[in-house]
Amino acid sequence: MIEGKNEWYGSRILSLLYKSPGISRSDLADILGLDRGTVSRIVQYLVSSGLVVEGEEIQENSDQAGRKKIALYLSDYSGYSIGLEVQYEFIKYGALSPLGTELFSGIFYRSAKGNLVEDIEYAVSLVREKFPQKKLFGVGIALSGLVDPIRGVLLFSLSLGAREHPLALGAELEGRLGVPVFLDNDAKCCCYDVLSRSSTNRYAENGMPLVSESGNFIYTFCEFIDNPEDTEKYERIGIGTAVVLQEKIFYGSRFAAGEFRNLYADPNLPGQFGRYSCDYFLSMKTDLERRALFIHDLAGSMAYIANFMDIQLLYMGGGIERYGEELQAAFDRAVESTWLYQEYLPRHIQIQFAPSDEKPAVRGAAAMVHRHIFLGPIHEGQKRTGLAYLESLPN
Repeated sequence: MIEGKNEWYGSRILSLLYKSPGISRSDLADILGLDRGTVSRIVQYLVSSGLVVEGEEIQENSDQAGRKKIALYLSDYSGYSIGLEVQYEFIKYGALSPLGTELFSGIFYRSAKGNLVEDIEYAVSLVREKFPQKKLFGVGIALSGLVDPIRGVLLFSLSLGAREHPLALGAELEGRLGVPVFLDNDAKCCCYDVLSRSSTNRYAENGMPLVSESGNFIYTFCEFIDNPEDTEKYERIGIGTAVVLQEKIFYGSRFAAGEFRNLYADPNLPGQFGRYSCDYFLSMKTDLERRALFIHDLAGSMAYIANFMDIQLLYMGGGIERYGEELQAAFDRAVESTWLYQEYLPRHIQIQFAPSDEKPAVRGAAAMVHRHIFLGPIHEGQKRTGLAYLESLPN
C-alpha cells in the first residue's frame, strides 16, 4: 500500500491512463511535474498490484540514446463492475471490465409481488457467482424515476414503489452487498456509457464524434416493453432524457432535469404520450399511422430541445433504434422547422443510435462505477476515489 502524496499521484496516473492509454513513464513525469524515478516507483507499484500493464515500446523519430519508452495501459483484468437496469417488469444485469469489455449479461424477470431490494440483491448474485475469484469494484444501478445519486436515494418512481416516500436504496444495498453502490436515473446512466467510450475512442464506427469537442449532448433512452399476451402490441413505452454539458450530466435543482413528457401530449391524459388515450401508441408495431405519429411527436420534442440549447449531438438507445431511419427523417424535418435561422444558417443534427444488441443503461451503470474510480469523484463529497477507493475494497 502507498499513502500520502504517492497515493494521490498513483490515482492521477490511473486517471491519465484511463483518458490517454499508451503514454509512457517519462510522459507521466512531464505531465505531473515529477522526477522519473518517483514516477517509476509508483508505476511499479501499480503494475505489481495488477492495475497497470506494460505494452510495446513506443517508436520515436529520434536518434538520441537512452531508455526506451514503454507504453502503459490500465489493466482490463484487475476487476469488474456490475451494472443493473431495474424496471417494474425485469432487471437487466451485466458485468463490465474497466476498459468497457462486456464480460457477462442477462435478464431476470421480476414477480409482481417481488421485493425491490431482494430482487436487486438476487440479480447481483447471478453475476457474482460467475466471477468468484475476480475483484468486484462496485455496483451501478439504473432506475426509472427521480434519483438523488449523491445520497443514493430513489426520490420518486411510479413503477418502483417510491410514490409516497423516498427509498434509501444505496445504504441498504451497500450493507447487503458489501461493496460500494451507485444509483442514478436510467437515461443518465446511458450518458456514462457514451462518456466512458469516448475516453479511449473519440469516434463511432461511422466516423462521427462520440462526444463533441465541447462535451455537450442529449441522450434519449426509449424502451419498448413487449406485451406478454399479445406479441403485436407493446405493454408499455418508457422514455427518459438526459442532458450532458461540458462532459458533466446536468441534474437541475431537484435531480429532475431530463424528465420527459411529450410536447404534444394531452394535459388531461396521464402518461408521457397521451394523445387520444393513454394506450394509443401501444399498437404501433403494426399500426403504421400510430407509429408515424409517435415518431413525429418524439422527433419534434427532441429537435426543439436540441435547437433551443444549440446542441449538435443526439444519442438514442434502449429499443428506439429499431425505428432509426424513420426517426432520423422525422427529426431532420423537425430540426428544420424549429430552427429559427434555417433559411440563413441551415443545420443538420445527426442521431447516434446505440446498437440494438447492447444494453446502454446496464453498460452505463457499470461505467458509472469506473468513471468514479478513475476520473472521480462523480459528485462532490461522494465516496473516495482512485487508489484509496480500490484499496478499501474487500479482497
